[in-house]
Amino acid sequence: MSVLVTDAAGNHALAVVRSLGRRGIRVAAADSAWCAKAFFSRYCSARAVHAPVSRGVGRFLSGLRRAIERLRPDFLMPMTERTILALLAGREEIESRVALAPLPSEEAIQIAFDKEATLRLARSLGIAIPRSIAPRNLGDLAAIRGGLSYPAVIKPRRSEIVTHDDRIVPGGPPAYCFVPEDLEARYLPVHRRAPWPLIQEFVPGPGYGISVLCVHGTIRALFAHRRLRSIRPTGSGSSLRESVEPPPAMVEATRALVAALRWHGVAMMEFKLDSRDGRPRLMEINGRFWNSLPLAIAAGLDFPFLLYRLATAGEIPDSFDYRTGVRCRWLLGDARHLVAVLRGRPAGWPDDFPARLRTVREFMRFAGRDLHYDDPWLSDPLPFLAEAADLALRQIPGRLIRPHRAVVEVSEAGAHGVIEEAERRETGPLPV
Repeated sequence: MSVLVTDAAGNHALAVVRSLGRRGIRVAAADSAWCAKAFFSRYCSARAVHAPVSRGVGRFLSGLRRAIERLRPDFLMPMTERTILALLAGREEIESRVALAPLPSEEAIQIAFDKEATLRLARSLGIAIPRSIAPRNLGDLAAIRGGLSYPAVIKPRRSEIVTHDDRIVPGGPPAYCFVPEDLEARYLPVHRRAPWPLIQEFVPGPGYGISVLCVHGTIRALFAHRRLRSIRPTGSGSSLRESVEPPPAMVEATRALVAALRWHGVAMMEFKLDSRDGRPRLMEINGRFWNSLPLAIAAGLDFPFLLYRLATAGEIPDSFDYRTGVRCRWLLGDARHLVAVLRGRPAGWPDDFPARLRTVREFMRFAGRDLHYDDPWLSDPLPFLAEAADLALRQIPGRLIRPHRAVVEVSEAGAHGVIEEAERRETGPLPV
């Protein structure tokens, strides 16, 4: 059997390539960048470069079809939301050439990939969520600013946006608003790149992830981790995390969500443990492999191989045992964390912020009991070197990049399109 893994630049893709390759499974990788780090793994048997989805879904699918015809894999494992969304547009044609790794229904995918829809589902199930508002026209902002708690988080509804001109572009990071007078000024830049973002209360406290592999809504494998450091201390993916015992309330919420969605395949639920009242609050669903996947594998729960077994055999044994206290570090992500900390605490930031000296000391601890790495492996060093070189090269033209034009989402075309002054709609803000 052979597998083609997409999005080879990601930590999760490299983890899948290493996991399956070490078990003797033939693994190829595909990406839009020639220097994608999984290409350089000793466990990657073949490589394919195709057009990025940001240049058009049609061009992406055409390039992926050529890769499938050349490499002839038995299974295709998509790694990111953008690739899964593109595959939905050409799923029938792709599946006529290769079997897809287990994926949920399109309806379930659309709910998981839309934070507003996710939170509505969670609220209907009695799961605690951040207080959220979904504006429907720009005039809503003046009406709601006085009723918000600050800082407010302005968060794209989608991590990846399908545009009206057949592209898929990133929604980008959230923004923070610290005073009511700045709400419009903070909201509009996010709105231009990610139409109609949510406005949420800020939830202080540590972040957790509950990762699962499901068979038609039933959890067959589960893993929990706690974030220790984030790439951006104000909120982002983790650069250091630790395996923990599954918090019961988070597990209960996860079971309810995957059952309601009849989820099939892998997913990770992100929670914040609210330091104000000790309650976990669902933040979002990652309906695909997650970037901290190397931690689960290091702790003894090999999700890529379990998904491969589900794809090949149609069933897997229950897998809930793993070692706690295992840590896994993304070294280059941790370097970005260090730089962010050295720049200092952002003005108005209300939560804990790392101290500079302590962060430097912790960054320099390169070894420890049960400390593993996402990227540098002595037995497989080239992916880390390729990623470091790519990161350095991408800094060179950074100042020359022109600002992105406004995004018009395919489902928001027309009256919902992003323009500097959107048409007002009769419906007001929808509390989530």
